[in-house]
Amino acid sequence: MENVSQTGNHGFKCGVNTVVYPGAIIESGVVLGNGVVVHDQVLIHRGTTVHDNAVLGRVPQVAGIIQRTPKGNLSRLEIGANCVIGANTVLYVGTTIGDNTLIGDLTSIREECQIGNRVVIGRGVMLNYNIEIRDRARVMDASHFGGDVIVEEDVFVGPHVSMANDNTIGLQAGVTRRGPHICRGASIGIGAILLAGVVIGEQAIIGAGALVLEGVPPRTIAMGAPAKIKGPVPDHLLRPIS
Repeated sequence: MENVSQTGNHGFKCGVNTVVYPGAIIESGVVLGNGVVVHDQVLIHRGTTVHDNAVLGRVPQVAGIIQRTPKGNLSRLEIGANCVIGANTVLYVGTTIGDNTLIGDLTSIREECQIGNRVVIGRGVMLNYNIEIRDRARVMDASHFGGDVIVEEDVFVGPHVSMANDNTIGLQAGVTRRGPHICRGASIGIGAILLAGVVIGEQAIIGAGALVLEGVPPRTIAMGAPAKIKGPVPDHLLRPIS
């Protein structure tokens, strides 16, 4: 590994105490802040800015009584062009991030995730393994996704939203883990909880604080705990989809 500084002739800029491992590939025009660590198996495309103390390319490890063993031989972490990676962010190997995407400060994205183009991931978001977030989706601050979630294009997820992928909370062996599937243009209100396997239809709206136990049809509003269908989404509240 190499401790690089602004004076290095690397085709990219970096602050003090930045560490770049020899297997990393960093294109020209990239800016690395102070104390950034770029492990092997990382590719950062042109024009991306990585803020202070981010850790890129972390390899998942097992300790204690963790039930899921991470896959081996994961692909590299690839970060697209013209992205912004926030301070103290941790991104694992095996994940891809598209172009023009913003990852907020203190966010953690585990292995085998696919993040699209022009996505916004807010501050302090936790994305577990095997999550797909498609183009132009927005996930606001302090949300937590269990593994195996799909978020389609143009979805809005408010702050402090939580999603599960195992409704047995680990008490039953052999359960197939499957997170929520949120279809295009849906909106999830602040503090909502989505249990495993639920499907939120296109342009549906989930109210703040809702507890979603079962699927919600397209273009309907669901509110409450447990969430109940309250009626259709008015035309003026339909989120545009591409």
